[in-house]
Amino acid sequence: MNLKRKIKYFLENVLVRKKRLFNLLLNRISKLIKLSKPFGYPLTLMVEPTNICNLKCPLCPTGAGLVKRQKGFLQFRDFKKIIDEAGDYIFHLRLWNWGESLMNKEVFEMISYAKKKNIFINLSTNSNFLTKEIASRLINSELDELIISLDGASEETYKKYRVGGNFKKVIESIKFFVSEKKRLGKKFPHLRLQFIIMKHNEHEIQKIKSLAKEMGVDEIVFKTVGIMDYSSKEDIKKYLPTNKNYSRYALQGEKVITKIKVKNKCDSLWDEMVINWDGTSVPCCFDMNNSYVFSNVFEEGIKKTWNNSKYVQFRKKLLKNKKSILLCKNCPGTNKETFVKV
Repeated sequence: MNLKRKIKYFLENVLVRKKRLFNLLLNRISKLIKLSKPFGYPLTLMVEPTNICNLKCPLCPTGAGLVKRQKGFLQFRDFKKIIDEAGDYIFHLRLWNWGESLMNKEVFEMISYAKKKNIFINLSTNSNFLTKEIASRLINSELDELIISLDGASEETYKKYRVGGNFKKVIESIKFFVSEKKRLGKKFPHLRLQFIIMKHNEHEIQKIKSLAKEMGVDEIVFKTVGIMDYSSKEDIKKYLPTNKNYSRYALQGEKVITKIKVKNKCDSLWDEMVINWDGTSVPCCFDMNNSYVFSNVFEEGIKKTWNNSKYVQFRKKLLKNKKSILLCKNCPGTNKETFVKV
């Protein structure tokens, strides 16, 4: 969300809501003085509608078949528990994690239910399921932002990473989405294209900018590709961009070196709670296989989970020596550094 949109949302949905405003103040104080047991509650929830996906993207744990936890769909009745407990305190709801969100048929009810609490909601999709019917439902659901992953400006480039996807279908869905918004006189959802820069698509940066403008999307952002611990040397060499300005890594011989300075801090552990489709709460979205489960929020609740002994001990360990945690050792602690200007 850009600064103008943030200010507008703050004035309309935070400043006039005492619980939300007080929670923000408590959160910022806790983060500033590095409390392992912070005051207040999270500001953002990342809630996973499903960990099932229709694509086989090679660097994605889901696409590569490396998400070993049980697969399933978040039930609307369980989602209601989350919003009923935390809806007055949180500002932001992310409806995605390790799956294709639109595969969950109840996601529209989830959006509508959460919007009753005036929460900013965005949803990320590969857009292969964005039919005319689903596009219309999303536009009418009061969703604030729709993020569409489009890592190529041509069929040839797109299919090299979005394995199993249909470039033409994605482009047609975006064009319909934009035209339908105009027809209905709607400004939202804000349509944001996300382009992960890799070796095979870095030559299409200007082309995707032109395509985005031609289609009438609201925004396009560029993200550096992430290399997971399981990535092979062949994959690393295959996908890391040639232009070093577009990469968060550097190759030194056979070693991959992160260019981002890792500090003993983390936005997620103080600002955001990640909840998987089955209710398990983990430190962040990178914990794809539930290596560090704090609780099941459907059973324990969000408020109790936020400062339970497991959460507190994890924060303490991170503040002391972040690199000692396998999950966190190469993470900058904020997703802001993964985006680049081109």
